[in-house]
Amino acid sequence: MAGKKPGLGRRLLDGLASGERSKPAREGESARPKKKVSKPARPLSSAVPAPSPEPTAKQLSDEQLFADRRQVRTGPKALRELTPEELEEVLGQHLQWVNTRAAEGARASLARTYLRETYLQGAHLRGADLRQASLQRAELQNADLFLADLRGADLLQAQLFRADLRRAKLDKANLIGAQLVQANLQEAVLPEADLREADLRETSLGQANLQRVNAREVNLFLAEAPSVDLREADLTGADLQGADLSQANLQGAILERAQLQGTELTGTNLRGATLIGAAGLTQEQLDEAEIDEATRLPEGLRGRPAATLPRTSDE
Repeated sequence: MAGKKPGLGRRLLDGLASGERSKPAREGESARPKKKVSKPARPLSSAVPAPSPEPTAKQLSDEQLFADRRQVRTGPKALRELTPEELEEVLGQHLQWVNTRAAEGARASLARTYLRETYLQGAHLRGADLRQASLQRAELQNADLFLADLRGADLLQAQLFRADLRRAKLDKANLIGAQLVQANLQEAVLPEADLREADLRETSLGQANLQRVNAREVNLFLAEAPSVDLREADLTGADLQGADLSQANLQGAILERAQLQGTELTGTNLRGATLIGAAGLTQEQLDEAEIDEATRLPEGLRGRPAATLPRTSDE
């Protein structure tokens, strides 16, 4: 009588066994072992990948997105950690400092503090020191950050809906994927900040300094940004539909594939800007802006003769 057929568990284990020994032939099967697929000489990950576009923040996993943002918790570069009670005391002292105009309390000193995913909705942090603090995914909706010092702070995917960031210092801050819908950034200072894929719909940016920012794929739909300084900013693929950029300075900015339908460009400096592939841009909009021979325009559009261009203050 033929032997009992092995159970499913036994057969799965046999299938996971190493290829150094072959399975014994069962009754009725050929004794010749099946051809085995040879293993690659080295892991696939070690192969040189074909060149590909840099992945966007939306395409990266959390592990990849936060990997190079982690800070060691020991050593001279460690971020300071606070208990909830200690943080509450700092915030209370700071509010007293603000309300008494520095007569009582103490200014919040939270530089290089680990505040990732901290709940700070509506927090009173005007004038606070938050330099190089880790505020990744922090809840800062409606927070008062007027004149706060956030230079070099990590605000990756932070929630800043309707936050007051007027005149805040955000030099070189990381704002990748940050939610800044209807936030107030008037006169804020953000040179060289990273705003890739940030959401700034209906944000107020009047007279803000955004020189050399990386704002690829940023959403500035209906943003109020008159006289904003965006010189040499990278706005590739940005949504600027309906935004007010009147009198703004975009000299040398990159606006490839940007959405410009209904964007207000009266008196906007587009000298040396790159607008190749920009969508929704009309000749009428261009005629209201300042353009020179170095401006790279979408196909089918033309700039005005140089003699008719308004003169800038430095000419």
